[in-house]
Amino acid sequence: MHLETQHDGTLVFGYLDTDSPDRFRASDTVLVKAAAPYAAEMRPERFGALNTCDISGEHGVQVSPHAPAAARDGAHLLGLLLSGDGTFEQDGRRCPLSPGDFVLYSAERPFRLDLGGNYRWFVMHLDSGTAKLMRLARNTTANQELPRSPSGRVLAAMLTELAHRARDLGPVARSEMGEHVSGVIRTLVREAGRQSLPADQAHVLDRIIDHIDRHLADGLPPVEIATAHHISVRSLHALFQRQGETVGAHIRRRRLDRIRRDLADPALAHLPAYTVAARWGIRGPSHFSKLFKAEFGVSPREFRDRFRLSAAQE
Repeated sequence: MHLETQHDGTLVFGYLDTDSPDRFRASDTVLVKAAAPYAAEMRPERFGALNTCDISGEHGVQVSPHAPAAARDGAHLLGLLLSGDGTFEQDGRRCPLSPGDFVLYSAERPFRLDLGGNYRWFVMHLDSGTAKLMRLARNTTANQELPRSPSGRVLAAMLTELAHRARDLGPVARSEMGEHVSGVIRTLVREAGRQSLPADQAHVLDRIIDHIDRHLADGLPPVEIATAHHISVRSLHALFQRQGETVGAHIRRRRLDRIRRDLADPALAHLPAYTVAARWGIRGPSHFSKLFKAEFGVSPREFRDRFRLSAAQE
């Protein structure tokens, strides 16, 4: 962590982007205003592609983005309040925070975080794949309803335990936990844009999703899926459109999730990435690599190398 005193507060950087000693290059620079000279205990950790920092302070603070860093990086973040009280404002929304509440936000745009005294704030820099999804979603930043949704409650519990147990996890476990957390955040963001379905339609969709998961290695043309569930192809597409995606996009995403899981499996490390992808119905090395990077923000090789490095550090 680096601090630079300014006339209007303290510039703080290097708590997430720990590799950059220069505030003009760091992606995490913020301006902190406090009644007393700013001081805090910061404990950075890395969970695979996720950089986090557990921050504790005795005095209340007001935090806003530092324009040069925010304009360059376009970072998307998640902040979880572990103790104390606070508020977060962005995009015209004001989100009150109590212990256990989290907020999604973007450093691309102005924000204001106010934390009362004796606070503990756990902040996470999201991976590029999740950030891309957030850019396409609506009403996710400073949305106080997200932590209260079913997926939000699961995520808040995961993050709270992660913050408390971080030092007890080994390198491989931290990487795997990062993947799990990213998956739940993506589920939460997608869920925020979905329409609710009547009970009978929700039941049909549940059966269709289960069918797709059991046949991901097969062709899965829409007409076969519709026929298997005694509905028209038009009705099939309508069910998924109300969930904010197409049938094809859902199948592709579920296949990529399975491929990502297998690429992280040491028992399958001897198989080329494109062979793993072909087992789940995605063929063509170049095509697969483009799909994987678009979904997760890294190439299959980079993803696999990250897990190999973590295993070597055990």
